[in-house]
Amino acid sequence: MAQQSGRRIRLIAAVGAALIVLTAGVSCSAAENASPGAAGERGVAAAPGQDRALDSAHGSATAELAPGGAPGRGGSPEVPAQQLDVERSVVRTAALTVDTADVAAAVRQVRSIAVTAQGIVAEERQTGGSGASLTLRIPADSLDRVIDDVAALGKVTDRRSQATDVTDQMIDLDSRVASQQASVERIRALLARAESIADITRIESELAQREAELDSLKNRLAALRGKVALSTLTVDLVGTGAAPLPPASDTPGFLQGLAAGWETLVRIAIVVGAVIGFLIPYLPVAAVIVGIAWFVRRTLRRRAPAVAGAAVGQGGPGAEGE
Repeated sequence: MAQQSGRRIRLIAAVGAALIVLTAGVSCSAAENASPGAAGERGVAAAPGQDRALDSAHGSATAELAPGGAPGRGGSPEVPAQQLDVERSVVRTAALTVDTADVAAAVRQVRSIAVTAQGIVAEERQTGGSGASLTLRIPADSLDRVIDDVAALGKVTDRRSQATDVTDQMIDLDSRVASQQASVERIRALLARAESIADITRIESELAQREAELDSLKNRLAALRGKVALSTLTVDLVGTGAAPLPPASDTPGFLQGLAAGWETLVRIAIVVGAVIGFLIPYLPVAAVIVGIAWFVRRTLRRRAPAVAGAAVGQGGPGAEGE
């Protein structure tokens, strides 16, 4: 009995130890499974704070890079509401061809019309013996009135007009000028803070390049604004009041022949007179040359008999002695 009691006690103790070990293992496994979840929750809780910090840093950087210091997303400032409703910029050109009896008077009237409209005559040229062409620069709001006034000077045979919308180009150039101006100001600020010679040289080179680009953009913008403000009108005036030539006679008579002969004689006399007038300056030179030639020839003729006689005298005595 005592032995059986001892076995039971040891069995119960072994079972109890096994249960304790099993319970401890389950507790450790549950703790391990619970730890990643807590860490994940802590990571999720920390993420919003990090996002806010990144957003704040991004906003500060955008505020520094955006033109004029205005913050925006992705470096693009928000467009103000008043810019959505902009005035359209239109370049207008027109051309007129007018037949008029007096071209000179019409030219004067066209000049007067341009001056009255506060415009200018940019170009004027004669087209043949009975025509003229004028290029006018007229304020855009007065172009239609000027066209009607010029058309009233005669009969309009050709009329053309064209309108080109350049609003997008104007807005683009305005924006680029503003951005380039801000860039130049930033480079100037860097130049003021530069200390070394190398930095000053490099910054000055960059500043010169950006200022040249800014000047080019300003010139393009000014030219475009000039085209919008002043429209171009080309006026071609054609004369129609020239008297027609009398018809030529088919059968020439005595008077026509006499006139033709006299005209030919006059032309021959003119040609001969021109030739004589051309040769007169050369007559003294020719006279000198002829005189020298005559003198040389005469001298040679006088010497020729004397030389011949001397040769004969020298040859005679010699021949007798032999």
